[in-house]
Amino acid sequence: MLCVMEDIIRIKHLEIVHLDLSYRHIRVQNDQAVMRMADSMQRYGQIMPILVVTARPPCHTLIDGYLRVAAARRLGHDTLLSHIWHGDEKHALCHILVKDDQRRWDIFEQAGLIKELLNRHQLSQRELGRILGKDPSWVSRRLALLETLPDQVLQSVQRGRISSWAATRVLTPMARANTDHATRLADSLMKHHFSTRQLFIFFKHYQRSNRKVRENMVNEPVLFIKTIQSQKDTRDSQQLAQGPEGQWTKQLHTIYHMIQRLTSTADNVIYAGQNNLDRRRLLTAFNEADQMWRKLKKYIERRIDDICERQRDDFSTAQGRKRHPADQPDVEHLQKYSSPSDQGKASTTNSSHNTV
Repeated sequence: MLCVMEDIIRIKHLEIVHLDLSYRHIRVQNDQAVMRMADSMQRYGQIMPILVVTARPPCHTLIDGYLRVAAARRLGHDTLLSHIWHGDEKHALCHILVKDDQRRWDIFEQAGLIKELLNRHQLSQRELGRILGKDPSWVSRRLALLETLPDQVLQSVQRGRISSWAATRVLTPMARANTDHATRLADSLMKHHFSTRQLFIFFKHYQRSNRKVRENMVNEPVLFIKTIQSQKDTRDSQQLAQGPEGQWTKQLHTIYHMIQRLTSTADNVIYAGQNNLDRRRLLTAFNEADQMWRKLKKYIERRIDDICERQRDDFSTAQGRKRHPADQPDVEHLQKYSSPSDQGKASTTNSSHNTV
């Protein structure tokens, strides 16, 4: 009963103007998420309270609930249901990070909270890893996201102008190799819209390209994406024109070149003194591929034989088919268009039949 009373006392309405938004700078802004939250709050009310820590009365430091505060302001609300944490900010921040299974943290928000715990609250990486139940290397990898990217790129991510996916999967590894390229690409991402797939293709080409091509790519990423899309459209058009036959032939050419490569590397994978288990594994894979190829070959041969036999049957049927009586010309029609000699023969034949 005492615990229940304490929970009731700790949850109450607080005025938004008395909230200290000390950790707003590490939260990723998302206008669409704010609009969705505002719509939810308008329909169903506030479902979950925000989490705050007591500061100078009547102020409270907001720990978790920045999206709900932004939505409440959009709706013109003055107060929010708040859970007042009876402890310090450090333990409150650790609490929401430990409970990350209850919400999906943006990776940059998570890294920002970790940085605050290390710098502002003087926790070591080892101590923080132990509190969160994580390895210290996990903490280091999160911090590396903030240390690798330039400050202006980080600010763009936190303002929602660059997606976290693009920052983690493309800009961060690019920045490790060339910070200038990452910065220039980030500028383009803020000016033009790129889909996740387009960025994925862009970075794959970037990884395989030489320095000159990379320079051209980051200088004109929009042109590069359009060129890649144009090439894809051309291939799709050719594939449509060629039909399934062209696709089948293309796949056979691919198999042909794969067999060539396998033949050229066979000496490296099958050799004297090789482990029996390794050799058996290779031969098993080879025999399975060989059986599948033989199966395809037999199927094609049987298919061709069936087609040829069906064609012979159709030809024989066409040759032996008799004309329908309705298709035969009548006697008057023959007499009309036959020669006089033929008509005489026909009359003699008729008279003889009459005599008989």
